[in-house]
Amino acid sequence: MSSLVSTFITHIAQCFTTSSADNLLTSLPLTDAHPFFGPLRQAVTSVPENAISASSVSQQLGFVGNDVKDNLAAFISATLMNVRSRKSFTTLSTEEAYEGFIRLSTVYSEANKLYTMTNEDGRHLHAFMNPMIVSLAKTLVEVSHHAASLSTLPLRNSKSARSIRDATRQVIERSMQISNANMTESDWNAYSNQQYMVGDIVWDLSDILFRIYAERKLHSQSAELSRTLESLTPHENKRFAARGQIVPSTTICQSYYWRGKIRLILLEFRQAKYWLDKAWNFAPKDQQGWKQRRSILIRLIAVNMLVGQLPSEATLREYDLLEFLPLIYAYKSGNIPLWRRTLDQNRDWFRRRSIWLILYERGEILIWRNLFRKTLKTYHQMDPSLPKNKCPTWIFVSATYRTFLGTGEIEDGTIELEDIICVLSSLIDHGLIRGFLSYSQRQLTMKPTQDGLGCFPRISDVEPRKTQLAGQSRE
Repeated sequence: MSSLVSTFITHIAQCFTTSSADNLLTSLPLTDAHPFFGPLRQAVTSVPENAISASSVSQQLGFVGNDVKDNLAAFISATLMNVRSRKSFTTLSTEEAYEGFIRLSTVYSEANKLYTMTNEDGRHLHAFMNPMIVSLAKTLVEVSHHAASLSTLPLRNSKSARSIRDATRQVIERSMQISNANMTESDWNAYSNQQYMVGDIVWDLSDILFRIYAERKLHSQSAELSRTLESLTPHENKRFAARGQIVPSTTICQSYYWRGKIRLILLEFRQAKYWLDKAWNFAPKDQQGWKQRRSILIRLIAVNMLVGQLPSEATLREYDLLEFLPLIYAYKSGNIPLWRRTLDQNRDWFRRRSIWLILYERGEILIWRNLFRKTLKTYHQMDPSLPKNKCPTWIFVSATYRTFLGTGEIEDGTIELEDIICVLSSLIDHGLIRGFLSYSQRQLTMKPTQDGLGCFPRISDVEPRKTQLAGQSRE
């Protein structure tokens, strides 16, 4: 066997047996960008393939304990096989890209077998593999993305783009299962001062998985992953308190962002706001964190609008989010045509950020609410002597008619009392108006207040109606 190959095997084994995380990570050539890759590839191609098989590698691991030798030999062998056949991305055919993905996936699977090993007490033996596992996950995502982009096979084919992405997701999910293992209070107190714990990378892995789920619109998996993080034992807040210096704040911020984003997609607005607020507070406040803060703010503005909170114009200008300015004006003034027109004109921009649908479906009813509130306020200002506990419905018909006049919308010139009755009934049903509607008397009866606006609670005080997605179980 080539001396370089033998040296590599011995070196990796020594890094492993001495739990040298940094040396293991820097010595492992996963792609041709690694400085060791070229010389090692030349060496492994000069020896027979069976010379780097798991059984051959195992024979050189005499100093490694029998409990781990076979798994370690399989991992090193898979790494060498990957190096032997790996080619540059730019020259890969579709078949070569798929084979490269399979070889790297095999390396990752063998690494997971080592990573999952525990002692008799259930403690993970190789937590020092944390940096390598994260690096493998990121590299596999990159390699699989390239292989999937080249595949044109039908979805059910094992080499299709969907199958490649599924295999990538599953091998990373296996690492996540290992990392999020719960610990008893006594075990946590005993081991939390160790340099490495498998739980330290649960947020790194979850951020990778969240991105995979988002790209494929796997919202149920994202929601389940979010619940997993929030039910860790010990709780993640306790883990941060004890080992926060090990987990970068940007990683925590990203985790909060993904959890807020999936809550927004699932129409759980208050939970979305909770996590996005946490992400905003964790985001770096320097120039390097501007892009991350902007991504958070886009979703935070959307959810805040749905709970009655609006950003300042200065904030929108600071983060180059002027697309929201017409929406803010329409929101405040109850200008329904402007709201619709802005969403339509910027449909692609909002859709790419997963907020168009919720603004379109959930936002317009708030604009109707604001239009009617503004109408009622004007009605009482014109004649302060009017009763404060009721008002005629014709004022809403008149205001709506003027709002849509000349806009070309379907309501332009066609608004009638029956239409307004339907809108008012919907607002009452959603809790956005608190009162009773009398169709026969054509009036809205409400709780009397000094300003006559007692039927309009603050939007932030209204509990949104819960929505259950298809296939979502009831709790």
